[in-house]
Amino acid sequence: MKTSRIIVNILAIIGLVLTTALAAGAQKSEPNVAVPKYDPAAEAVFKGTVEEVKDRQCPMSGGLGSHLILRLSPNKTIEVHLATTKFVKNYDLFFNKGDAITVIGVKLQFEGVETIFAREVTRGTETFTFRDKDGTPIW
Repeated sequence: MKTSRIIVNILAIIGLVLTTALAAGAQKSEPNVAVPKYDPAAEAVFKGTVEEVKDRQCPMSGGLGSHLILRLSPNKTIEVHLATTKFVKNYDLFFNKGDAITVIGVKLQFEGVETIFAREVTRGTETFTFRDKDGTPIW
């Protein structure tokens, strides 16, 4: 009897672990959203100031991603996709409202709005790289 109870308890624990792992994986999955390809030939330089910093669910990052709202002119802002939030925080890359930055990246339509996929962001003398020269994410 005791052996069968132990086996039942072990199986229950294994089932609980598997269920938890599957649920966690399901939360990370994104709907089938087509993410545009990064085209190095379309790269441009964008200068402005950080209007807002936000982390949100994003199919580009495959989960929680770090984004900036960049003020390009008094009447124009654009969202800049950086990388996964985990990548940005692991390297202590923090941006603040009002930071003057230069972004090298590709401007395109994504999620129904004009967006920049960043390859590099420069603030003062610091340059942060998010993609290699071919546009492949390094996160």
